[in-house]
Amino acid sequence: MFTPRKIADNYREIISSIGFYPSMMSIGFLLFAVLSMSIEYTDIVQEIKKFLAVVLVDSEENARTILSTLAGSIISLTVFSFSMVMIVLNSASASLSPRVVPGLITRKSHQMVLGFYLGSIIYSIIMLINIKQLDDNTVAIPALGVLFALIFGLISLALFVYFIHSISKAIQVDNVLNDLFKHTKNVIEQIITRQQQHKIDSFPDFEQWYSIGSCTEGYFKGAHSDKLCAILAEQNIELYIVVNQGYFTVKDYPFLKCNRDLSQDPELLEKLLNCFIFYIEEYISDHYRYGLTQISEIAVKAMSPGINDPGTAVKAIDMLSILLIERLKINDINYSFKHSDGSPLLYLHEISFDELLHDNFTPIRNYAKTDGYVMTNVLEAFKNILFVAHTNDTATQSLFNYLTAIVDDINEHISNQYDRKEVSNMLTAIARISPEQGDKLLVRFEHQQIS
Repeated sequence: MFTPRKIADNYREIISSIGFYPSMMSIGFLLFAVLSMSIEYTDIVQEIKKFLAVVLVDSEENARTILSTLAGSIISLTVFSFSMVMIVLNSASASLSPRVVPGLITRKSHQMVLGFYLGSIIYSIIMLINIKQLDDNTVAIPALGVLFALIFGLISLALFVYFIHSISKAIQVDNVLNDLFKHTKNVIEQIITRQQQHKIDSFPDFEQWYSIGSCTEGYFKGAHSDKLCAILAEQNIELYIVVNQGYFTVKDYPFLKCNRDLSQDPELLEKLLNCFIFYIEEYISDHYRYGLTQISEIAVKAMSPGINDPGTAVKAIDMLSILLIERLKINDINYSFKHSDGSPLLYLHEISFDELLHDNFTPIRNYAKTDGYVMTNVLEAFKNILFVAHTNDTATQSLFNYLTAIVDDINEHISNQYDRKEVSNMLTAIARISPEQGDKLLVRFEHQQIS
């Protein structure tokens, strides 16, 4: 049985499927084929055919040959194109990160090409079966339909060239990183813009609010905020989402808090809980955290012995530093003013800057701690973040806490004096930005015993 929750949970899966747009386009071509046949033999179309006689078929044999060739050729293009998609997805999963696969699948341009192929095949077949013998021993030839099928075939050839070019670029690590970076930065900037438009000075004491447990288990990925805020406005209540997006919750885990006790109103509770989304895939449009994670995992993959591409790791680290600098402009508690002219109705717990540092740099630090080149660039990334965040005491403290862990790893695993000199120069640059804590870090590096 399809409940509202099941429909909501499966919506993203449906529209993100590689077959969604091809299916929709196939239906469109089918309807166009029916429309073409319904007007093929009308008087006005017959008049038009007289002006287009030079490009219209005039024999049954030619029409069948053209349509059969088109259908067979486009089927071959479709099979090859789908095979290319599978190869690209497998390669992306192996050499980049399995988490980038959903983003590659949902590229609408690739889905549109495949949809056009399928639609052209369907259209050609519909035209083919409408070449038939009439009662007066004449043959009905949908000449205009054959012309459309030929045009679709030529467009399919052009799209095939575009598809090969696009799919070959999609697997290049630089393009993947650039796309992830642009998309993630765009999501962060959208949040910043919303918060700048509706600034609030103080937040309620959420500790005093009433807890609401989850009615299911899974990865919490977000909420239908418009629908949720409409319910909150109707009931005159406020809601705070306690857990971070992407975190796994179990049934009855208190992941919400409400300013009113709703334990005696199960119907309202069910309506509220049906607005929340749980699924496995990670889409950057849901939260910028997923973009940061994917960039971090590409950096880790680049440092693996099978790939050994420190240049890609450094580029990913630089991108992470820029995105984390942008993240500093976001409040630790996000909020939504939808359906409200006064105070926000919905509050969201943003992932803290400290958590983002840990989640995204810890895998890189663990994999690259013996590589002086990469670790020096990690320190440079922290120097750049610190340059912007040095007036933010909380962020500065988080940065130096993590820098201490980085220095300890360097002391333990990097003994080459040339590499250590480069690290020392970078720590000196950090000390110029924040002298008190930077000097302590430099002393820790220079005097700690190398094991």
